[in-house]
Amino acid sequence: MTDVSCDDSTRMAHMLTNALGAERQGRGLRDPETLLEIWVTERNGDWIIVQTYTNGTSCIVAMGEHWEGEIPGPA
Repeated sequence: MTDVSCDDSTRMAHMLTNALGAERQGRGLRDPETLLEIWVTERNGDWIIVQTYTNGTSCIVAMGEHWEGEIPGPA
């Protein structure tokens, strides 16, 4: 993917959930105004990293295949 794809955050989440069948698997703050989210499709393991800004815009910044979630071991 060479271009960054941006849209309204609500529309982006709707598209990821309904059109692609993705579920948010994790999120974390990049800085006080930026949230990073990892979305994964269960059916084929495709993953999408979305950067969400406080102004209500979200951008897909990376995509890939064969996501493998880590299962935490005993402490």
